[in-house]
Amino acid sequence: MESSSTSATSPESPAGLLVVTDTSLSITGGSEQFLRNLLRGLPRNRYTVTVVELAFDPPVEPLPMPGVRIVRVPVAAVYGRGGLRAYQVLRRLVSSGRYSIVQSQHEKADVLNALLPKRRGVVHISNRRDMGFKKSSRLKRAFRLLNHRFDRVIAPARQIIDALASYERLSPGRATVIHNGVDTERFQPRDDAWRDARRKALGIDAGTVVFCCVARLSEVKCPLVLVDAFARLHAQFPDVRLLFAGDGPMADDVRRKVAAVGLERHIDMLGSVSGVDDLLPACDVAVLASSSEGMSNALLEAMACGLPVVATAVGGNLQLVRPGINGLLVPPHDPAALAEAMLTLARDAGRRHELGGRARRMILEEFSSMRMIGAYDHLYRVLLGLP
Repeated sequence: MESSSTSATSPESPAGLLVVTDTSLSITGGSEQFLRNLLRGLPRNRYTVTVVELAFDPPVEPLPMPGVRIVRVPVAAVYGRGGLRAYQVLRRLVSSGRYSIVQSQHEKADVLNALLPKRRGVVHISNRRDMGFKKSSRLKRAFRLLNHRFDRVIAPARQIIDALASYERLSPGRATVIHNGVDTERFQPRDDAWRDARRKALGIDAGTVVFCCVARLSEVKCPLVLVDAFARLHAQFPDVRLLFAGDGPMADDVRRKVAAVGLERHIDMLGSVSGVDDLLPACDVAVLASSSEGMSNALLEAMACGLPVVATAVGGNLQLVRPGINGLLVPPHDPAALAEAMLTLARDAGRRHELGGRARRMILEEFSSMRMIGAYDHLYRVLLGLP
């Protein structure tokens, strides 16, 4: 075990936060967006931040993160050479005494964090971002043995904690739910003049009902199910449009599916969109067909923009979407049910407006970025015994 010397943290000095993540902060996924929001918002007079990225692929593009030091240690397999090298880097960083919090997210980062020697004055946090759909049975069994190494496990939704209690036997007393938060000033509704101009720029008629799916085009997001559902919707209500804002390994599959159903003029493949806040207010409904979700930043951002939601009843969607209040929930892998829910909102502009207004109010009250950052700040200081 390492020396038991206390880390350099006091009420007067900033706490050192060492974040370990499997991916790069520069990519557009929801867990990366969460981490960017958190690190940009934590008060710099209270925290100094270093991020160790285990991503094997190079970052998409340099990402400005003022005050955040980024260290890249590519790891293909946590039990291989890269994993050993990353473990050695992390052990040296923690041994330096500059860090009082080690926080990890995703499987490789969590394993390395759990295996680090314990030091007095250093707390170890695992931040679980999803329902564990990528974890093998073997890895789930491994975490049953490793979870006691974390001082706290944080998740953005109660459903994730419940799942961990089931398949990893995580003690509820070691778990804390902190909801994701969204910047409610950046993501907000726009006036009619702005909306009309933006829709015109997108080539969308004023009366067309626009559904928007902001998601990585991957298997878990079920984009082909959404195309199936939209084809059913279009057959009954032709004046609709679907925007896919996102890229991913299934992009070509989606394009082929769109061509196969003959809806190229009604489904737009926008690719990765940097200005989602400039797209969502021009739409009418947010839709997500995922088979698994943690706490969807895409839905949070859409709701902050005043959009009602049609989403699958999985994971954190059950906590975020309140049927008949701010949106509609449907079973996963059910294009007929998804199409019916979309049709319900396509036909009723008044209901869209009512549900969207409630969605915006809920975000302001429960899911703002300031609320999220304040909750993390409070928990860090409680764990460190600081005022």
